[in-house]
Amino acid sequence: MKTSTEKARETARKELKSEPLESVIDRIIFEKLNQNSSVLEHEKYFEIPDKMVMFYKYSYGKQSRFFSELMNRAELYGSRCTKCGIVHFPPRSRCSECYGETEWKKVSTEGIVLSSTTSWYATSEFFDKVPYAVGYVKPIDADTGILQRIDLKGRERIEPGTKVIARFKEKRKGVVSDFWYEIME
Repeated sequence: MKTSTEKARETARKELKSEPLESVIDRIIFEKLNQNSSVLEHEKYFEIPDKMVMFYKYSYGKQSRFFSELMNRAELYGSRCTKCGIVHFPPRSRCSECYGETEWKKVSTEGIVLSSTTSWYATSEFFDKVPYAVGYVKPIDADTGILQRIDLKGRERIEPGTKVIARFKEKRKGVVSDFWYEIME
């Protein structure tokens, strides 16, 4: 059975498009070693090029269920305060109104746009979706909203109060960009 470090290395190797990462780093270090050492603030501190390869895992902590349900079932979960009843989306482990404990609550994929802005520029992940909107969307059965991408469907802007529905990527990774909202027709 592979360790998590071996799995991470295997994944990193698969994701590299050209030469192996270690070769790239070794080449950069070799080039730097053949240059003059740099001096910081007129002191005799030298910068020596080196490499550090690090594999790690991180935890979503108490919000883990939100991301696991998103990835495994394409469902959205918020949290309901057991003291005052407010429904938070995205979920919170404690209520921001009364500091009461919360419990998990599945929320609707239908929502209302609270506010939004249109972006005409994007990183490579969203370049083919320009223009797109980013806005706060409140599920119809929640009291708070989430900042999320909204597909404009050919429009240039979205008005507050517009009805939207969540859509999910076919291959999800358990990250917040696994879903977005589209305008309901």
